[in-house]
Amino acid sequence: MNRLNILLTLSAILLPLSVGCGPQPVTGGTSGTLVTSGNPLGEMQVHVYRSDAADDTPLGFGVTAADGSFELVQPAAAGPLQLEPGKYLFTVESVGSPVILPKKYASRKTTPLEVDWLPDQPLELDIPGLKLPR
Repeated sequence: MNRLNILLTLSAILLPLSVGCGPQPVTGGTSGTLVTSGNPLGEMQVHVYRSDAADDTPLGFGVTAADGSFELVQPAAAGPLQLEPGKYLFTVESVGSPVILPKKYASRKTTPLEVDWLPDQPLELDIPGLKLPR
């Protein structure tokens, strides 16, 4: 068998094995929406913290889609994050959105986004009064 035939044979064997082996998105976490005055905010990263926690370590995060929806995942996207009932703080930062957020939303210590969450209610975060690009 010549070198070309060996390469073609190896390619035929290895190519099917490599398809679909890339990272898969994590789904199944607590879902929510991020809006400003009723308008969705896409391309934003939302971090969630226990309201009563002593440290600044987030429980997890989510990235909003164009419709403002997100699903929470564990740090490093290790798996879905299901919130238990309780009080939580949320910070928000742009990950590509042209919307400019006030700095207070980026820090756990200054964010006004606090939610007393129960599983039977929607997780809705509203940042009022932002100017959206036209």
